Amino acid sequence: MNIRMYPARNGDAFLLCADRATLLIDGGYSSTFDNYIVDDLRQLASEGQALELVINTHIDADHIGGILRFLSINGAAARPEIIQIKRIWHNSLRSLTAPQTEPVEHNNEIILNTLTQRGYLTPNEEEQGAKAISARQGNTLASLIHDGQYDWNEGDGLRRISVESMPGINLPGGRVIVLTPSNTALDTLLVFWQKSLRRFGFKGEVGADTLAEDAFECGVSHLQEAVGKPPSLISAGRPKQLGEVYRPDTSVTNASSIATLVELDGCRILMLADAPAEDIVHQLKILQAEGCSLLFDAIKISHHGSCNNTNPELLGLVDAPVYFISSDGSRHQHPDVEVLTAIVDRPATFSRTLYFNYRTPSSDYLQHYTTITGAPFNVEAGTSCWIEIGKRQ
Repeated sequence: MNIRMYPARNGDAFLLCADRATLLIDGGYSSTFDNYIVDDLRQLASEGQALELVINTHIDADHIGGILRFLSINGAAARPEIIQIKRIWHNSLRSLTAPQTEPVEHNNEIILNTLTQRGYLTPNEEEQGAKAISARQGNTLASLIHDGQYDWNEGDGLRRISVESMPGINLPGGRVIVLTPSNTALDTLLVFWQKSLRRFGFKGEVGADTLAEDAFECGVSHLQEAVGKPPSLISAGRPKQLGEVYRPDTSVTNASSIATLVELDGCRILMLADAPAEDIVHQLKILQAEGCSLLFDAIKISHHGSCNNTNPELLGLVDAPVYFISSDGSRHQHPDVEVLTAIVDRPATFSRTLYFNYRTPSSDYLQHYTTITGAPFNVEAGTSCWIEIGKRQ
């Protein structure tokens, strides 16, 4: 399998290419798609290939922007402008609640329209002058998927992608297993958003229709919560132990992330999105009890290497010769050096390689770090080339 981790600034965008299936997991910002992803997709299409699965892991500007841009150009599923997409995973309002059956009251309609017109929260796009897709153009991801008549969550979008509702699917050459979110996490996101509507003066219950769905996506992208400790500063001495600084991520948006185990052509890749460590650990223990090995071929670390999303228990369960850390360090100073040193400090019979799509102070620190166990490792920083992931022997 070959994997490309795109330069998505403080976001995520990954293309996984196996012999018989290709997956796009997140799209970074719209500029990520325009500058990098689109050329690869056009090349794949010219070779007669399709995307077996596109996953938008959760509603966050640094993950969803490139997918929005992609579908706005690709058009209808039956007549794609760039490449055929066989299925899309994306949890939107219709996946979480019942359809709207009664007419929306006028005041409630004004509130939903106001939320939609705010568009997605894309501070980094604005700061750097890139052109973000505005929801005022009717281009929320839910509307693009629906209007393009794509296979959505293994149907019409009414089904949740969650551990309980859709634990996985088979693909040519393998399968994709859902590790997060749980139905509880998705219900919590829905309740949190409904409470935010109440603060704007919304009355009554809200069901899923086109307007509410657009407002949900735009509103969720604006949800802000504390996610634990402030970023740590890199000092001249040895960093603190991960257990000393770890505080669980409290973001309901991150908890809604679709984290997966991708198994294709004998390769096993953990793609952890921005998921909380506790939720990942819970599901991995279930797989382990079923006889699943927790030694993988590659692991994409959760939430750009934040020490609020990787804990000692998780690193005590899993390992791999290859790690992916996606961040330019512009937001919260990710990745946290305590996560990086905790990864490489563990004893190992193989050498680990940590791939960073940008050079950051943390990757520079790791370049000169000596592990406390003597375990060997390599650092590849500032790379966005294709990385071959071979089947473990």
